[in-house]
Amino acid sequence: MSETVRMRTGIIHHDFVGEARGLAQALTERYSSRSEWWTCSVAESSGLGEMVVETDLVIAIGGDGTILRSAHVAAPLGIPILGVNMGRVGFMSEIEAEDALDGLDWYLDGNARPELRTMIKAQIGDDATPHHALNDVVLGRGREIRLVDIALSIDEVPVTTYRADALVIATASGSTGYSLALGGPVMEPEEQSFLVKPVASHMSLQGGLLIKPGSVVEMTLRTDTDALCSVDGFYEAPVTSGQKVRVEVSEHSATFLRRDPPNAFYDSLTRRLGMRQGSMQRTSMDGDD
Repeated sequence: MSETVRMRTGIIHHDFVGEARGLAQALTERYSSRSEWWTCSVAESSGLGEMVVETDLVIAIGGDGTILRSAHVAAPLGIPILGVNMGRVGFMSEIEAEDALDGLDWYLDGNARPELRTMIKAQIGDDATPHHALNDVVLGRGREIRLVDIALSIDEVPVTTYRADALVIATASGSTGYSLALGGPVMEPEEQSFLVKPVASHMSLQGGLLIKPGSVVEMTLRTDTDALCSVDGFYEAPVTSGQKVRVEVSEHSATFLRRDPPNAFYDSLTRRLGMRQGSMQRTSMDGDD
């Protein structure tokens, strides 16, 4: 009789939230018979090495930042991610922390729907190493508080030169982050297009541009002052005048586990943004009279 193959599950938890570390320990103890486990903090996740290989599931416990870091570990290996929310908004999370201990069984049983989210990659200047982003790539001013000139081209066609604080290239996942704060549109999670949105632009296509998945976007710095390119907010590289940042869709994608159908995204969006919905709003107003 062949031996049953057990799952291998990893947990990446927030570094400084004690409750996240405690929940990670409680999950490994409750479900010790269901899986082999490894755990680490976000700070330790970059040094996982061989530990993550052959992992079947990564559980991220924290806010969207923790989930974002976990995606960078899991996506290149095609490992699905289950986000457990201990943050304020948790756009990418799936379940709340208080529901995780009793609710994990359903996901371990393989019931969840996979949601594939497009990533983008950036080649910065002469560095041939691609840097992958789930949320966004941002080219903007460095230490000096002044506008920078950034020339934009799409598929080798010059479009415009932005005079702005920065230029953001965002995915659908990133559309609910920095881009949303800039007044950009919200995109459905599995949308493969990406968005170009300026920060504090002096005129020049302030509304942004939606770019088809197969396109290549190049941002060229046209200012002598220092600039920085940030990838998902935790990798930064200096950019000098004349250097380019090339951005296109990545060969990696992040897979998130979901209980609800795709159209549940809209309810989740309005709930997480604290927006009232039609009938609920009328009931509340009637009660206030």
